[in-house]
Amino acid sequence: MIQIKRYVTPRSTRFAQIGELDENTCEVLFALHGWGQLAGNFAEVLTPLATPGRVIICPEALSKFYINFQPRETGSSWMTSYDREYEILDYVTYLDGLAETVLEEAPEHVQKQVFAFSQGCHTASRWVGNGVIQPKRMILWGSDPAEDLSDEEWDAVSDVEDIVLVAGTLDRFVTGGRLTRAEEALRDHQCRYQVIRYEGGHHLQDSVLVDLFSTKEDTLGL
Repeated sequence: MIQIKRYVTPRSTRFAQIGELDENTCEVLFALHGWGQLAGNFAEVLTPLATPGRVIICPEALSKFYINFQPRETGSSWMTSYDREYEILDYVTYLDGLAETVLEEAPEHVQKQVFAFSQGCHTASRWVGNGVIQPKRMILWGSDPAEDLSDEEWDAVSDVEDIVLVAGTLDRFVTGGRLTRAEEALRDHQCRYQVIRYEGGHHLQDSVLVDLFSTKEDTLGL
């Protein structure tokens, strides 16, 4: 008889960091990339957000694969539907541990924000719902909160002071109906949120990205 059992093993992973953590750090931004991306490449797109006092942490998803079966084109994924319960548990545990390690070096008053793109949005909403991270703001770009969040997870998500949904008008993954359902779910769970639309597709647009972090209260975490 074949038995499927589980064994938990430590493993190494990577993350990209922009800025240095010190006593002058006012804000730590945890940024979760989309499907097929790597931490370093994702961090390059976020360099316009680099300012004194802000540190950007880009964790890299645990699962790697060759894009289009090309050995030199490696990407990563947060999860698949296979063994999904444990895939979610693994990345929440990983992100919790990384955040705890990073924040140990930051001042006690530091402001925490979570930014996610595409597949990273479901990951971010589950992390906020299941983990120990308590961000002031969560930005979900090019996707929506995970549809299968439990009531307990929604309770944690609703504690976020500001949730921002960002989507391009030509984004083939974020249709009008999908965005409407996301807004309904946020309203049903008494979340404070806003929606930002821009002309474009499924990509990060520099001007919109910078505007999201350009207000006085967001700059340097003030």
